[in-house]
Amino acid sequence: VDGLQFVALLLLFEKGRSYTGEESAELHIPGNPLLARMTLEELYVAGAKPAEPGEFTARAFFNGRLDLTGAEAVAATIAASNQRELDAARRLGAGELADRVRPIMDHLTETLALVEAGIDFSEEDISFISQDEVRRNARDTVASLRQLLADTARFERLAHEPLVVLCGRPNAGKSTLLNTLAGRQRAIVSPVAGTTRDLLTAEVTLMRGTVRLLDTAGLEEIDGDDPIAHQMHQRALRAIEQADVLLLLQEAGDRQPPPPLSRQPDLVVRTKCDMAPAADADLAISALTGEGVDRLREQLDELAFGAAGDETLALNTRHIRQIEQAMAELEELASAGEMNEELVAEHLRLAVDALGEITGMVSTDDLLGRIFSSFCIGK
Repeated sequence: VDGLQFVALLLLFEKGRSYTGEESAELHIPGNPLLARMTLEELYVAGAKPAEPGEFTARAFFNGRLDLTGAEAVAATIAASNQRELDAARRLGAGELADRVRPIMDHLTETLALVEAGIDFSEEDISFISQDEVRRNARDTVASLRQLLADTARFERLAHEPLVVLCGRPNAGKSTLLNTLAGRQRAIVSPVAGTTRDLLTAEVTLMRGTVRLLDTAGLEEIDGDDPIAHQMHQRALRAIEQADVLLLLQEAGDRQPPPPLSRQPDLVVRTKCDMAPAADADLAISALTGEGVDRLREQLDELAFGAAGDETLALNTRHIRQIEQAMAELEELASAGEMNEELVAEHLRLAVDALGEITGMVSTDDLLGRIFSSFCIGK
């Protein structure tokens, strides 16, 4: 390349053996950005053209190497910013969504095939399936789709940084804990109660992702007409309502009842356990000595991202929209009385098409194949 010589590896792939399914070649060169740029320039001069964004995955889809969910998994893997998103993309790419949708869709397609067959033989007064059975199948399918939505997470939520709110009385150690978990002096720490007047935030990296930690002003009864104290108290109460995870901090030696909260805390943490014995707490820590902090990180990770090994399939907005569209068609069919067979078939067909668009696996030929392979007609 431009007078330079280096060792490269050329891999040839036969048709059907490459990522895209096409005959292709891969050129492996030393990992130097300059060499890569110069090699590309030589290839362009020889007639090659750069791939468009997503072109290789698009070719893989059109050549039947990937379904739509597999293509979306590639994009999800590229965009992943934490371990949960990577795990969800992996499960999507492994075909778990297609595996969940396919039996539901098969059952629905078989029902449609029977209805279509009955229409074709309506003049001979042959019925392959009653409308009562069609409606029962529609209700069963809606129930299965509802369960699918209930069992799955949302990709959009996986990208959301959980909000962890620290609350408690003044001088309960909230700011010290914020600094300890953040690994830097984000908040001013003082033995004087009420030092924190505003909401302070810090990003904390846990085992499976990042959370946003929020330190609130101490919860106490406000005497007098201090407008700032009233405003900070209201902000703390709003933060408690919005928290994904709420931690109540109490000093180890504090024997007062906890401050009134609008919701139950997810975890009660006794702080400053190096100064006094802790009791009646989910967890005792000392931000000064580090005692209990690692365990707190583990529990925060579980509260924010679910139990370890609690893997779930994730759906994106397009998947949810198609499932809801199919459910709407089936619910209308299930709740209706006797109707024209063509209208029954139309509701079923729209539902099948909606589910088929999730993976891109539906076509008219598929439906015809169902009709003529499941039973004998025209002998």
